[in-house]
Order: sequence, then C-alpha cells, then structure tokens
Amino acid sequence: MIEHCHCQKINPEDWHEKEHCWEKPRFFYRVTTRMAFHEPFSYHEDIALAMVEARSKGYIIKENAVILLKSGLFRGEILVEIQPLKGKERRKQDPSCLELQGRFYSRVAQAPLMRMGKDIDKLTRDLKKKGESVQGLYLCLITCPSCVREKGNQTIVIAHLH
Repeated sequence: MIEHCHCQKINPEDWHEKEHCWEKPRFFYRVTTRMAFHEPFSYHEDIALAMVEARSKGYIIKENAVILLKSGLFRGEILVEIQPLKGKERRKQDPSCLELQGRFYSRVAQAPLMRMGKDIDKLTRDLKKKGESVQGLYLCLITCPSCVREKGNQTIVIAHLH
C-alpha cells in the first residue's frame, strides 16, 4: 500500500460558494477507481497509476495539478490535471483524456466522504432552485484520505453548469 500525501494546495475560501469560469479548457488524465459511497478504496495508488499512464503517453503532469474525483456509489474516476499535447499529437482523441471548460459552481464540505451524498444532493437542489442545470459533478479532496485524522475533512464539491 502506498502511504503518500495527496493533499492539495488549495485555499478553501477561494472555492466556497463561488462560481468559476474556465474559459480555456483544462485537461485531465483519468483512470477508473473502485469506491463505496463516494470513498475511493485506492486513492493514492490510482493517482500514481494515472500519473504513470499519462507520462507513458507523453502527457506532462501540471505542477500543483488539480486532482478531481468523479464520484459514484461503487465506481468512479480519478482525474489528474495535465498539459495538453501540442500539434499533431493533439488531434488524436484519447479516451483517457477529459477536457473541462465552462461554468462551475463550488462549495466546500466538511463531511466525511461516506456522507458526501447529502452535500451533493443539497448543492444540486440549491442550484436547481436558482434555475441552473448541472452537467457533471466532481469532488476535489483538499485533505487526502491519509491526512483526514490529522487535518479534518475538507472536500470541494464542484458542479459543472450548462
């Protein structure tokens, strides 16, 4: 088992109840991860796997890369931010590469991942009341699973808006 810290260098205040517009696309390399109720079984190992696979395909992992989790009850994806390939290589579609662009709304949650469903539901309900439509949901673990006991739970719930 890999015991490594993957806490992200993110100020929660910059993300709590904020709307963001990613005018330029951001690219992420993704790998499938097993999970139970939004909690990945092998978070650190899957991040390491994503980085190795991405580098083997010629991608460069961004410095202070944002790591996202596309969550599900039993299966999800780990997304590691990469620099896009240039020139001819970029034209090839890689199913492991995800491009995100547009409007996003985020909220910081303090709940454990096992109870994240309530925060996700509340966010989607609140956005629906405002007339917003959610295209996708992502989690950004500010505090990684290895450091939760020491630092407490801090997770950004990110809604990709239509």
